[in-house]
Amino acid sequence: MKKYRILLMMSVVIMSLISCETVDFGETNDNHNGPSELNTGALLTAAQRRFVTVGGRPWLGNPNLYVQYRSQPSYSDPSRYAESAVDWQGLYVQTLINLQDIIEISQDELSNTMPAYTDNGSINNQMGIARIMKVLIFKRLTDSYGDIPYTEALAGLEIQSPAYTAQSEIYADFVTELQEARDMMDVNEAGPTGDIIYGGDVASWKKFANSLLLSVAMQMSDANESLAMSTFNEALSDANGVIEAVEEEAWYFPVNVSTLVNPWTSFRPADYNLSDYLTNSLQGVGDDYSNTARDSRIDIFSNEPDGTGLPYGLADYTGIGSSVKISLYLTAPESPFPWLTSSYVYLNRAEAAAKGWTSEDAEAMLEQGILNSYESISTYWGSLNYLSSNYVQSQGLTPVDITGDAAAFAAARLSDAGNVGIEQVIGEEKWAALFSQGFDAWSEFRRTGFPLLTPSPNPLNAGPIPTRYIYPNQEQSVNNGNWSSAVGNLLPAEDRNTSRIWWDVE
Repeated sequence: MKKYRILLMMSVVIMSLISCETVDFGETNDNHNGPSELNTGALLTAAQRRFVTVGGRPWLGNPNLYVQYRSQPSYSDPSRYAESAVDWQGLYVQTLINLQDIIEISQDELSNTMPAYTDNGSINNQMGIARIMKVLIFKRLTDSYGDIPYTEALAGLEIQSPAYTAQSEIYADFVTELQEARDMMDVNEAGPTGDIIYGGDVASWKKFANSLLLSVAMQMSDANESLAMSTFNEALSDANGVIEAVEEEAWYFPVNVSTLVNPWTSFRPADYNLSDYLTNSLQGVGDDYSNTARDSRIDIFSNEPDGTGLPYGLADYTGIGSSVKISLYLTAPESPFPWLTSSYVYLNRAEAAAKGWTSEDAEAMLEQGILNSYESISTYWGSLNYLSSNYVQSQGLTPVDITGDAAAFAAARLSDAGNVGIEQVIGEEKWAALFSQGFDAWSEFRRTGFPLLTPSPNPLNAGPIPTRYIYPNQEQSVNNGNWSSAVGNLLPAEDRNTSRIWWDVE
């Protein structure tokens, strides 16, 4: 088993090293005081933490700008769609590699006829959760770039120039991986240690797998509807169920702020405002948003719920200002961060019903999605239950419960669906419910076209809202042949942030 692996496509230094004379350094680099074996529990914790907090504008901020949750009064290149390459090491290294190590350790233990349990729980349960997590992370990568290193990506030194796998093949494999991972886990066996999302609760991970399958199916619905529909229905009908209740949702809790941090804390508040599109839309006065009722979620999202947001994507903000920011309910160091919510699951079910994929009632699913969104936002953010009393007192925060407004707002949105069509309202409600989950919102927007966003009036690209990330610069030098083939599958075949990927069908 490989205890340590390096993605050579990411490092020009490695390419130079392999051309040098082989030298035996003996035990010079051995750490005799370190652990002799990798610990699967620690690897899982590290991967889950890294997935949320991987840094830099691209992996935390840019998608939230592309879908106009926020605006930038300064340093505005991302909100004006500057075309620059985006490095992907943060997700391949310390996330995917850690998860692959868990799988390989588990496979080694099974092949050596080890018992079904280790100190870190059931081997199959460890491996199943690692496989689910790999799909979650690879989905973010392929949705951001298109074709990516996938089947050969984690082979380390064995494959120095990994091939890119077509996104259509990646999505098909996502289905297989999630179904197999779900089915290999056993709720009657010990859950894995190190799980900071569900605490090793296997039944919750099975529901998570099915809920992620719904998202995978919906994302490829325009490109491969047959596979999408069959996948959706298989997951929805699976006996393990999907995430339906707020208490079943997957959230990241930075309970130990010294080591686990809320990703929002890495952004300097002075550099970002809530956009006028977001504030107008939730206040019910947006021109290109079908909602005309006040959406009380803004009371938790915004530090000034009735304030005026900042215009989006300008080159010069001289004389234009706004004091409207994302609220401390979301940005406090101890505030939880959502991974997969029941609201998003219900809204995917609403869209599937509207497409005729299922026999469920689209309006009922839409209504439940809104109700759950209000409850979830009140529970995880508005309640302040996850913040220390000292922080709450020092910031003067008070609990906010908006659940009492949910039914009336849902009824108003069902009325809007009768006017503009239920597909638009579902798309808009996904955008509202996914607030702070920029990557998911960006993927939904690219696929559905909702909400109806107006691009930056001063773009630094060809004009459209970005449809993908540009491949890392080093790929052209250390993996040129495979990079070139991947670019050839884009529409148009150019490594630009306006080219379209496989599932982005016009």
